[in-house]
Amino acid sequence: MHVGIVRIALRAPNSHSLKDRRQVSRSLIQRIRGRFNVSVAQEIEADGDAWQSVTLLASCVSSDPNHADAVLNDLVEFIEKSRPDVELIDYGAEVISGV
Repeated sequence: MHVGIVRIALRAPNSHSLKDRRQVSRSLIQRIRGRFNVSVAQEIEADGDAWQSVTLLASCVSSDPNHADAVLNDLVEFIEKSRPDVELIDYGAEVISGV
């Protein structure tokens, strides 16, 4: 088995409160879960622009490491295309084999 993990750092410049940020993250999580067969969670970070910073963690399990990598790459591409109001700051993906 192979486990793919991606951490996605986003910036929501139109969010001016924690409620706005929560709406953005919930919307993204619902869309991702509806389109991909992955687990998604929001990571809470304490920084200066907490209301604009959104970090998502997603994971998938596959019998093929290339498939797991492709799913994670498609997920990041989906976020970029489906939410132009959110900036992709950074992401890091990893596939762990032999689990």
